[in-house]
Amino acid sequence: MARIKKNDLVHLKEMPTYYDDKKLDWSLGIVLKGPYEDNILVSTMPNNNPVTFLSLVCDVMASGKVFKGLPLELLVRAQKPLGEAS
Repeated sequence: MARIKKNDLVHLKEMPTYYDDKKLDWSLGIVLKGPYEDNILVSTMPNNNPVTFLSLVCDVMASGKVFKGLPLELLVRAQKPLGEAS
């Protein structure tokens, strides 16, 4: 599996994807920043501490918008077509 890095073209593993109460349904994006570590809020229950975990995320521009802190688990690096020079 290819590691995602800055300036890579990426697409979503599943379409549509729901993350942080937003529907993500773009077909292709470019990584602006990352990967970097960030805390992801999993749940907040009344009378309890919030549940978070540390994850690798990146910032992606797609469909004219910047999506900050998208977990790498949601993304797939777009592959170059066979036969193109590297």
